Amino acid sequence: MGIEVARESAPPGWDELVREDAEATFFHTSHWARVLCSGLDGHEPCFFTLRDGGALVAGIPAVWTRRAGVAVLASMPFGTFGGPVTGSGAPPEATELLLDEFRRAARTPATGAAHLVDLAGRCEDGMRGFESVSEEAQVVRLRGEYDDLWNGFKPSARNKIRKAEKAGVTVRRASSVEDFLAYHEMLEECEARWGTPTSYGAEFFRALAGVPGDGVQMWLAEHEGSIIAGDLNFAQNATVMNWGNVSRDSARRLAPNNLLHAVGIEEGLREGRAVYNLGSSAGIEGVDAFKAAFGTERVEFHRYRAEKPWYRVARLLRSARRGDRS
Repeated sequence: MGIEVARESAPPGWDELVREDAEATFFHTSHWARVLCSGLDGHEPCFFTLRDGGALVAGIPAVWTRRAGVAVLASMPFGTFGGPVTGSGAPPEATELLLDEFRRAARTPATGAAHLVDLAGRCEDGMRGFESVSEEAQVVRLRGEYDDLWNGFKPSARNKIRKAEKAGVTVRRASSVEDFLAYHEMLEECEARWGTPTSYGAEFFRALAGVPGDGVQMWLAEHEGSIIAGDLNFAQNATVMNWGNVSRDSARRLAPNNLLHAVGIEEGLREGRAVYNLGSSAGIEGVDAFKAAFGTERVEFHRYRAEKPWYRVARLLRSARRGDRS
């Protein structure tokens, strides 16, 4: 039994391992790592793996980000979920062995920071030396019939869904690169409105459009022949992860975002998924209330972070400079 580190691409059998772990999400797959590293500059995949008798039995997916000689190791980047994946053949010590290797990589001299986001709750005892931050995700449990879920929505959500449908808003599944680029355009418009810097360029969405299978689920709302809003979900095993809900400013009066979530929830139920995960709200009260309107349940998870002192100072200085420019 031994630890191996695979770079450049996922090792053979990785996605089979992910499918075997009921708690794994799309963000654990080789597809997500490939999209990040092919669609964004300065990103390299890294898979920490454990083999027993030659068989791949456990692993941690990660991405290195390298800029100006400084490296950041994350499982997984940009707030998405990561952490250990375990198969049925994994020994009891698998998670601890993998986390030891992850921590060793975080201690290398050029590594300024390391991050790990653990939705499955497998890392608490193995993240010595990391700061732990508790957060809540809001999830819809997909059980029963859709009417049962509909009745669990708050009146505010049901009224807005009806409003969108009455106004003639329709929803379809994205089916082309152009559809993904239309979503990217709306995301840029939203980020300009929110005053947040964009992290994702057109190449990222081109890469997403090329992911095989049914894991990438983009829904587009249309009104009078134009795309007015979009919702991007990632499905894997029991879980649908909601990644981003965007709309044109001129369309918000039509309430397309509520309708998009309703379609995503209904599709997840039809596919036999167990959870529609709306993620955390980053302490934003309005976002939290919007998600709660779908009858969500709150689930605690942890982010683990370790930063070298020199990296923390550099990060604070960068933030201060951005503040001066705003």
